[in-house]
Amino acid sequence: MDEWENSFSDEDEQQEELSEKLQKSLALEREATLDLELEREEQRAIRTQNPPEPPERKRLKREIEREALARLESAARTVSEWQNVIAWWDRLDENRERRERYHEISRSGDDLPIDFDAKEDGLRFPDTTNTVLDKQVQKGDFIESLFNCPYDIHELVTDPFLSKVLYELSLDHKEILYFSAVRQYSSQKIAELRGQTDRNIRKVKKTLLKKIHKKILPYLKAKVERRQPLTLEERAFLARMRGSGLDG
Repeated sequence: MDEWENSFSDEDEQQEELSEKLQKSLALEREATLDLELEREEQRAIRTQNPPEPPERKRLKREIEREALARLESAARTVSEWQNVIAWWDRLDENRERRERYHEISRSGDDLPIDFDAKEDGLRFPDTTNTVLDKQVQKGDFIESLFNCPYDIHELVTDPFLSKVLYELSLDHKEILYFSAVRQYSSQKIAELRGQTDRNIRKVKKTLLKKIHKKILPYLKAKVERRQPLTLEERAFLARMRGSGLDG
């Protein structure tokens, strides 16, 4: 009896820790969402006061900025001149990350399951209207709901290269990756769905990740050589590969 009681006690503690972690992650996501909404309101106010420029004028300004940055890089010789170049790239990187956050706020890296924060009692609203995906739909964001499918997992990422890598995966690998990364299912649950063993699923996941990493690593190295900005996740990935000695 003591063993059974200890087992249930350990499971309760694990569930409490997981629930606390998810609550903190959800709070961070809500805070980030509020910040983005405020930022969008400010941008809308600015656009109301200043009418938008024609697309041709915007394209011309971008081309002029690229040429100016290229000349600045080729002419840089002193420390202060290189600091100016770095500041320019930092500004471009911040603008890019802000645009990415508009699309990735609900997948902010906090490992929130799709069905997290659903109401359990169902007294006011059914559970199906309280999932993360349904909340996105209520805000007018339909992309992830339309492609919420194992075989369209390549549509859930914004990087074209990564999307191509996921698109080229086999159907079995797409299914396992979807249920593991998007649905946050355990290996045991995926094994039950597919009629396989838990050990087999873990083995396939390990092989799958190695396959993806092998394709992504040269791509990120090329970006570094071209001095293109990297996201925090990409930098962390390269650091892990260097630490494990797999970047050679």
